[in-house]
Amino acid sequence: MAESDEGQERTEEPTAKRLEKALEEGDVLGSRDLLIAVIMLGGALQLSIGGHFYFTQFLGAFRNGIDISDAFQRDLPLLNVVGERFADVILPVACFILPLLVLLFVAQIALGGMHFIPQNAMFKASRISPATGLSRMFGSAAFVELIKSIAKIGLVGAIGVSYLNSRMAEIMAISRLPFESALVQAGSIVTSTLMMLVLGTVIIAAIDVLYQWNKHHSHLMMTKQEIRDESKESDGSPEVKQRIRQMQREAADRGSVANISDAQVIITNPTHFAVGLRYDFEKGSAPKVVVKGTDQVAKTIREMAADQKLPVLEYPLLARAIYFTSEVGSEIHAELYRAVATVLSFVLHAGAEGEKPEIEVPKELRFDGNGRSMEKLNVE
Repeated sequence: MAESDEGQERTEEPTAKRLEKALEEGDVLGSRDLLIAVIMLGGALQLSIGGHFYFTQFLGAFRNGIDISDAFQRDLPLLNVVGERFADVILPVACFILPLLVLLFVAQIALGGMHFIPQNAMFKASRISPATGLSRMFGSAAFVELIKSIAKIGLVGAIGVSYLNSRMAEIMAISRLPFESALVQAGSIVTSTLMMLVLGTVIIAAIDVLYQWNKHHSHLMMTKQEIRDESKESDGSPEVKQRIRQMQREAADRGSVANISDAQVIITNPTHFAVGLRYDFEKGSAPKVVVKGTDQVAKTIREMAADQKLPVLEYPLLARAIYFTSEVGSEIHAELYRAVATVLSFVLHAGAEGEKPEIEVPKELRFDGNGRSMEKLNVE
């Protein structure tokens, strides 16, 4: 398994951003052996299907090329004659090459897609550097490619020799056949031999595609640290995201400060959190949060509560529990009924005078200043 510079194994699948970056850099899946196999297969099929057409066209062009008597008879310019002879060759050549080009495009699109990378077209001094060229020629990669090339030639050669050996009797008998029959027989043997060679290139291409895919995929695999770094680059660090969320909460909370006059009691952290509660005796429902905020908003709530002479009590655990479990306008968490009822009873009956009562906040609803469960933090 490949390892990063930090020694971490590349165990994570590449992200969409990693794949996009690889595409921009021209790092796409490709196989030269596949393209060679496609060219050979396409050429062999064309020769086996339209061999007679190509033979007739090229033979006619050759005969016309060496017979220029009509040019002298009609007193034609030499350039015109050459142009006509060249035009005779254009059609068969175009019919042969164009399908191969289409097959090449289709094969590359099917394998790794067809992409134009502007950076690859730009001049790079390293491409003409003698040192770079020598390293490519005599490096370990070049040695591996040499071994692969020898193996490919050996495989294709073995297939060709074995096939020709199996038809050796027919090849020896060609000399005893009439010219036309010998020509047909020789064409048949050549075509079938070419198809066998193509079979060898197809086998090589299949092996190379698997190898190139595995190599390309392994190269794009990422370490856990790279995943985390990419996440930070895309979404910002956890600290920044936490601050953004806090600012968003503060912006939302700031609009609720106007409801502070509806509160019957303000419970604080004492400085970083403040929540205002109200209990509707007529409806007899659970107490509701009418205002809440952190930091600067909490400070504003405390100042406005002092101006309006609202009771302000310090219950840090209760203030954070209400803040992180309830929204403005909603009822408090059911597990906080007992604690809030004790506070409201003290405020409404004793006028918040005297020693404030003790309350108990459930362990599962105890949070730190970042909203993390204190119970889980203690376990960890």
